[in-house]
Amino acid sequence: MLAYIGIGITLLLILLMASKEEKTVADKILFVWLLLIGCHLTLYIFSIQPITKANVHWLLGTSIPFPMLHGPMLYLYTAAMTNQLPRNRNWILLHFIPALVAVLFFLPVLLRSAEGKLAFIRSGGEGYQGANLLRIVLLQVSGFVYVLWALWLLRRHKLNISQEFSYEERINLNWLRYFIYGLAAIWLIIVVTKSDYYIFGAAALFIVFLGYFGIRQVGIFTTANLYQTAPVPAIPVPVEVIENNPRRKYASSGVTGEKSREIHQRLVQLMQSAKLYTEPELSLSILADKINVHPNYLSQVINEIEGKPFFEYINSLRVEEFKRLAALPESRQFTIMSLAYDCGFNSKSSFNKNFKKATGLSPSEYLASIADKDGSV
Repeated sequence: MLAYIGIGITLLLILLMASKEEKTVADKILFVWLLLIGCHLTLYIFSIQPITKANVHWLLGTSIPFPMLHGPMLYLYTAAMTNQLPRNRNWILLHFIPALVAVLFFLPVLLRSAEGKLAFIRSGGEGYQGANLLRIVLLQVSGFVYVLWALWLLRRHKLNISQEFSYEERINLNWLRYFIYGLAAIWLIIVVTKSDYYIFGAAALFIVFLGYFGIRQVGIFTTANLYQTAPVPAIPVPVEVIENNPRRKYASSGVTGEKSREIHQRLVQLMQSAKLYTEPELSLSILADKINVHPNYLSQVINEIEGKPFFEYINSLRVEEFKRLAALPESRQFTIMSLAYDCGFNSKSSFNKNFKKATGLSPSEYLASIADKDGSV
């Protein structure tokens, strides 16, 4: 029953994706993935239907490559969503070699007549038992490898956005992390139960999850992308966590000494005068444009002089602004979140997390502490 629901939802999602305007690379990959899922589910449904089964014997074996395609598609979709696709797109084809090899290896069987395929199945895959066992083992191993790879890409993505964005909402891709966990559960079902009923039933549930979040996900790196801006000589791409000695990381940069201090001074002056940190969706590229400096240079200056990535730097300024506003008598008429929004935070969870990280107290605990001090004076 779930398989029928899954194919119906898949077809609906394909239509929605086809009608979506301004498709991103991730959208196109999702569209292809949904087509593959639709074909896979259709072949499974045909295989369990007693009415049509006798008429589709020629389809037997055509599903062999499909299980080996979902791991690579997971990788490609995650890489596209996080802007980590390889620059040389020819390397992408390597991920589909195992599926192609499986098809070529079983091609003599696939080319048999319907009766020949039935005889092959009745014989228990005579002559191909070892090859089929190897295919199953490789399928199971590759499934978990691609799951781990996708999780690693998400980890890098989190580090990347801390270097470029001052917010995480709608771009942290936590939903994709949960989806990857779900796919890991499906691979576990494949290994433990080997039951098509449970495998395709679980797959149908995750199709709904993938389609819903995948279609509504906003573009992350479409308007401003630190990692695809015009090249600047000798500036490394900051995709890893800040080292204990950030100067070592930027040793080859052309921004050193006086130039670095000049950029930092312009940054501080702009923050004090214009308070750009109160913009909820402030990005490194926007800020760099205001200062008239390349984003990579600005990122280097913030990391080296402030000792923290862009995300932490901006949110620390927002916390300080909240503390300043909260100390004003006229602010007592406003709620905590009203003040937080005025400081640039765009959600309660983000505000609470960043405030506690900066002060060691929750916002309510902090307000209580300053109220006690005022009362004791």
